Amino acid sequence: MDKNQLSPQYWKWVPAAFALAGIIVFVFATFGPPASSSGFVAVLKGAIAPVAPDYVEGKAHYRMSAGPGAWVFAFVLGMAIGGFIAARTFPAPVRDIPEIWEKRFGSSRIKRYAATFAGGFVILFASRLTGGCTLGLFISGSTQLAVSGLYFGVLIFAFAMLTARIVYGRAGKEGQ
Repeated sequence: MDKNQLSPQYWKWVPAAFALAGIIVFVFATFGPPASSSGFVAVLKGAIAPVAPDYVEGKAHYRMSAGPGAWVFAFVLGMAIGGFIAARTFPAPVRDIPEIWEKRFGSSRIKRYAATFAGGFVILFASRLTGGCTLGLFISGSTQLAVSGLYFGVLIFAFAMLTARIVYGRAGKEGQ
């Protein structure tokens, strides 16, 4: 049997790596280090400022954050759009609703998307609450062997496994 028949075709890794590196270099060279969680803060600032301008002005966090229309929001939006396009153009089949989710919760896309959004919001809120970014703390911190980065990595994986057990139960166990 042909090797390509055993596993689905994926993007060629060399052009994909160069494309990703080019995008990262462009973002760093033109705007500085990307801060995706700050994009959401910019949107929140834009939503709150017209209603409660004194509140926004009184918070140092909002004063130092960019307002609506800032590049960081475009960066976040670009990640979402890019992920969608990547999923739709990926040579291997990509499911909107994984089989394990469908087995446990049904085939409602709205329920799946709402749960995904809620999970993303919780981790975003937690990272902003601590004044940082999950990606920066874990990837940069752990590669530098910083205790905080390693500690965060252990916690994020432990809570990910706990959440998976709570959400999916034993649905993924074979033979049970």
